[in-house]
Amino acid sequence: GDFFLFVFLGGSFFVNLFLDVEIYFYFFMCYFLLFGSFTKSAQFPFSGWLPKAMSAPTPVSSLVHSSTLVTAGLILLMGYGVLLFNVVLLRLMFFFGLLTMFFSSILALLEEDMKKVVALSTLSQLGFMMLS
Repeated sequence: GDFFLFVFLGGSFFVNLFLDVEIYFYFFMCYFLLFGSFTKSAQFPFSGWLPKAMSAPTPVSSLVHSSTLVTAGLILLMGYGVLLFNVVLLRLMFFFGLLTMFFSSILALLEEDMKKVVALSTLSQLGFMMLS
C-alpha cells in the first residue's frame, strides 16, 4: 500500500503512465492498505494469530492487549482515512468488522481458557471498532 501511495503521489516521472490507469492504482493502493491493517488488527480472515499468542507467558501476552500492538492496524486506517472514503471499501471494512465481531464473540462464549477468552474479547472489540 505504501509503495503504491509513493508511486501514485511521488512525482511527475510517472504522470503519463498513470493518466490511464490512475483509478486502478488507487484501488490497489487501498486494498493493500486494508490488507496490512487487517493483518495487524487481526480482523476475520487473519484473526488466528491473536488467540494463539495467548499461550505465551503473561508479560508477553499483556503486550498483545495493550493499545500499541493490536490497535496499530486501526490507527493506520485512521491515518489513511481520507483515501478510504469509497463506498466499496467502506462496505468491505463494515463486512469484515461484522464477521470479526460476530465470530470472535461466539468463540469467546465457547472457550474455557481465560486468556483466550480475553483475547477473543479483544478481537470482538476490534471488530466493533472496524465496524464503526
